[in-house]
Amino acid sequence: MQDYTPSTTEPDRTPRENTVLAEPATVDACARDYADAADIRAVLAKQGRA
Repeated sequence: MQDYTPSTTEPDRTPRENTVLAEPATVDACARDYADAADIRAVLAKQGRA
């Protein structure tokens, strides 16, 4: 069993802009998001996850 050694570097916890809130939820934005994710849906369907 190895001894636990804490990390000497801290993770970056800098606040970032919320991308969900950055753009209003419009019909056009939702349609664009849906179209952009077509390849992801195809991969999931192929894996039997959709």
